[in-house]
Amino acid sequence: MPLDFDVLIAGAGPAGCAAAYDLASAGKRVLLLDKRNFPRQKACACGLTRKTLKALRYSVAPVIERECRDVVLQEAGATFASGTRIADRALEVRVRTREPFCAMAVRERFDEFCLQQTLGRGAEFRKIEGIVALREFDDHVEVDVARNDGSTQMLSAAVLIGADGSNGQTRRLANGPKYDGRADASALPNEPVWYARGFALEASIPFADLPTQLPAGDAPLDLVFDFSPISGGYGWLFPKGDHINIGVGGFVPQGTGASAGSSDTPYENVTRTLLANYTRAKLGVPLPTNVVGQYLGLGGHAYVPIGRILLTGDAAGLVDPLTGEGIHSAVVSGQAAAAAFLASERTRGSVAALYANNLRSLQETLAFSHRAARSFYREPGRGFRVMRTPMLRGLVLKTYADGLPHTRLLASLAKRVA
Repeated sequence: MPLDFDVLIAGAGPAGCAAAYDLASAGKRVLLLDKRNFPRQKACACGLTRKTLKALRYSVAPVIERECRDVVLQEAGATFASGTRIADRALEVRVRTREPFCAMAVRERFDEFCLQQTLGRGAEFRKIEGIVALREFDDHVEVDVARNDGSTQMLSAAVLIGADGSNGQTRRLANGPKYDGRADASALPNEPVWYARGFALEASIPFADLPTQLPAGDAPLDLVFDFSPISGGYGWLFPKGDHINIGVGGFVPQGTGASAGSSDTPYENVTRTLLANYTRAKLGVPLPTNVVGQYLGLGGHAYVPIGRILLTGDAAGLVDPLTGEGIHSAVVSGQAAAAAFLASERTRGSVAALYANNLRSLQETLAFSHRAARSFYREPGRGFRVMRTPMLRGLVLKTYADGLPHTRLLASLAKRVA
């Protein structure tokens, strides 16, 4: 039976576009499916690390709004345990990097730009209302999608790449029992045991609305990671072109399987009230109405690809639980899925096994981050002692910005945060 496409991709964000770009560049018939038209609002602070910019196949300079060299790490110190959630300026760590540490973009514009680059390579895009059913066979998959006019269409391909985020359907459909090859979205199975979620809320405050002096003494153009407002996460100030993105996220994995945080790892819920109080304390203005939230996919260090459904990005739980960074993992995993499919066509090997091999380096890094997050968020002061040691601080910042070139460096840092 002739297939409609070589590869179907659920989700047209960074992971989906990264996969589609490489596949279309190789001459494959690729269809991106998404429930939203682009551009669309997306909750994400959208700080692009150097390793992310290097991984992308094209320059995103047209949507970069600011490059940040001044990085500030803040903690509450000893008062944190007693409930005082205000950064102690005497304890903060301030670093100015030679090269830009992080490039700032607005996620709505970034995603639209990446999609247009991908469509320019020959990939197709189609808006759908959702996935109705998924059937997996030995040599192909079939996906029933709900169309905008209320009808249902069946699409077939050799492989389905799940890039539909933490709230997407492909992960749960792929994880469910198959009856006659069918998993029905009307009764979605439970999440796989390795999967967990974090949660973040954010808002945008125009520079023009800020007071002349910020009440907590922050500089408007600093890139701030503030570990004082919440256990198991941090607050942030990310300066953009004409505004500051302010947010609070909880990144300690919550779940019951391999991804779960230990019982002694503190955790607090991220709430609108928490963000409102933080915004008033840091920026001296009330929380605006444009608050957006997003679940983050965690636990992906334990994900094992199976069959012809390859999960990427948040859908595969590949957000870094220590930093909350997700775009780099999305891009790298999307490219890894595309490479696995192309290799499977050449070798007739298992696309899942090839993808698992391609993911190994990323998952090793995330496994370390999983352990480090549990240690750091259990005792933030210990992590800050590492950051006050110049050599170790340089290693941590390089890890975040550039990735680790050697596993020896990973092991060296792990010994100090375990």
